[in-house]
Amino acid sequence: MSFGSVASNFAGPSGALVMSLIAMSIVFLVIIGLMFVMLSTHKVVSAIEKKDKTREVGK
Repeated sequence: MSFGSVASNFAGPSGALVMSLIAMSIVFLVIIGLMFVMLSTHKVVSAIEKKDKTREVGK
């Protein structure tokens, strides 16, 4: 398979539409991934803070 045949699939207005859909999909996948990282970081920090508060109350 040569690169010329792959590039010809993305030529013209329909190719531009396909490329823009691929690019937007990648952008939203990255945003969703960052959202999950933020949520997991929030859960970890909340658990650590909750653990520290129970230690202070026990003293």
